[in-house]
Amino acid sequence: MSTTDEQISQHWEYADATLKALRERGLRPTPELYHVWFIYFAAENPEILRVIDAVNASGDELGEETLLQLYYRYIFDRQAADFLQRGMEDFSHLIENSDECLTTARANMRNYGQLLGRSLETLRDHKDVGPVLGEIADQTEAMKTTIDNLHLRLDGYLNRVLLLQRELEETRERSYTDGLTRVSNRMHFEEQLSALASEYDSSKTPEPFCVMMIDLDQFKTINDRFGHRIGDEILVLIASMLKANIKGRDIVARYGGDEFAVLLPQTQLDDAMAVAADMSKRIAGREIRAKNSGASYGHMTVSIGAAQYIANEGGAKLIDRADSALYRAKKDGRNRHFSAE
Repeated sequence: MSTTDEQISQHWEYADATLKALRERGLRPTPELYHVWFIYFAAENPEILRVIDAVNASGDELGEETLLQLYYRYIFDRQAADFLQRGMEDFSHLIENSDECLTTARANMRNYGQLLGRSLETLRDHKDVGPVLGEIADQTEAMKTTIDNLHLRLDGYLNRVLLLQRELEETRERSYTDGLTRVSNRMHFEEQLSALASEYDSSKTPEPFCVMMIDLDQFKTINDRFGHRIGDEILVLIASMLKANIKGRDIVARYGGDEFAVLLPQTQLDDAMAVAADMSKRIAGREIRAKNSGASYGHMTVSIGAAQYIANEGGAKLIDRADSALYRAKKDGRNRHFSAE
């Protein structure tokens, strides 16, 4: 069987499983619900997998409202933004090209009008020729005015398109950003990790890269003692400190709760461990104070696990190895950084 045939066969398997899931749960086969289940069976989105698996494991009913929330959070927004962004880019390119054409046409019309004006001066004494040239000059001036007006309108359209592009870019940025800490979210992190893994596996001269998983030590105690508002302030502070420790293409993401992940392209494991050591030292040395009152909440430490990518293992396996190293760091007493074996 060819690769194409296999893909078609797999597609139909996902479709059959999707329709079966809808029937079993008495759900309407709407495009939105179908899309969520199809992506679940195709394992294309880790967040959708996590939520559906968690609901199934709990024995709760997976209703239409939950599935629609998944659709609009993880599917619709990103696809709509990408589609509109491509449309705006194409439209902007069209207007820019039209703008260049009109600018050239306006300049040519101006030169032509000037030429007619000079010709009219030369031939004004020729009664048969003068009126004809005069009429042509008038029509030329009218055409130039029309082109000038079109030029102004296109300038307005281009400005509106540029504004829409900025708004769409902000929408895309928000879809990649954790709402609390303003670092990358898990979805963006996993997309970038998957892209790096594919690049590594397909390259003849792959560049090393690493992942670090970071957990705040005893964070639950902080939440229980001081409340979630203070806990949120600490998460924001730690995220900013982690971000200050990276450079270039490196990515810091809030992976979930009080766990962060760092993606380090073009980085060997020894260098990743040096980064981990520096992060641990800086965070442990920073006194945590409330933003408004200035009250001290002591010091926070982190445990870190790091792993370097191995050819063809995939992003999920790499994260599992980094998580195992993180578990060793916490088990060994916290405020430690270990590398995967």
